[in-house]
Amino acid sequence: MTALSPNELSRLRWRCRRGMKELDIVLERYLKARYDDAPAAEQAEFLALLDCEDPDLWAWVIGAAELPNEFRSVLQRIRGDA
Repeated sequence: MTALSPNELSRLRWRCRRGMKELDIVLERYLKARYDDAPAAEQAEFLALLDCEDPDLWAWVIGAAELPNEFRSVLQRIRGDA
């Protein structure tokens, strides 16, 4: 677990802002509720997930596409499956 400085948190919030309001809400909810307490591996997974394209992210979040193994853990938490 890594505590974020206010500047790091601000930058991470900005990265959660997407082209879809729905994704903004889902990603920011995870960031606010779970990121600080997540294990370092899950935090790294979340950061890597933010590099994905919006259509892929949305399909994974709503269950329209199979979850990729490299993001399965964090996506399950985001979706509330875990």
